[in-house]
Amino acid sequence: MDKHYDQWLSHVFDHPDSKPEWYFDDDDDAPFPGTDLEIACLIRDTCLRCARDLQRFSDIQVNSGLNFIFNNSCSDYTFALKNSSVPLQTRLDAVSAIRELYHGCFESRCAPVLSHRDQEGGTPLNSICYMFWDVTPIGWWEDDPEKEDFYPVIVAVMVEALQSTNVACVESALHGLGHLAFYRSEEVANPIDAVLASDKQWPEELTEYAQVAKTGMIQ
Repeated sequence: MDKHYDQWLSHVFDHPDSKPEWYFDDDDDAPFPGTDLEIACLIRDTCLRCARDLQRFSDIQVNSGLNFIFNNSCSDYTFALKNSSVPLQTRLDAVSAIRELYHGCFESRCAPVLSHRDQEGGTPLNSICYMFWDVTPIGWWEDDPEKEDFYPVIVAVMVEALQSTNVACVESALHGLGHLAFYRSEEVANPIDAVLASDKQWPEELTEYAQVAKTGMIQ
């Protein structure tokens, strides 16, 4: 494993469970050494290799670490993916790699429960899975000149997650699509309608959530 990447994983994920989380501790706020280009590549590789490389961390650690990467209330790392000085394709590849975060992490490590219904039995990872597109600024490009480059990639990630066998991943995708419905109405409604018309068996609560997502009135 690349030493820099291994150091990144330790910096992001290798911390004991604490409240408040370790990254809100003023004594532990030194940024990871790296340019925005390097950070974008590290985010990409973390997603692409999550099935194997995050196994050694607990669900609590992974939930905390993913918030640290993607939630701009916890760090500024995710803004590397919106920095136009970083090559466009590198940033698009990093966003596209989130589909592997669903396949390699959320699908297997989240409990198949619906967070918008407060169903019991979720793992710590259900939190970031459900709220992913709420907490990360990379879901919003409406005021950005690169929006026509990024929105199709983001929608493709969400649409692919609609095919997941884990309802938590499907709910996460619907949640994200719901936030885009006011700006990309057809791109949101068409794939949702296609899945609803297919032979996939969703719980009634999830089907209702899908209908709400198309309107943009998502919670």
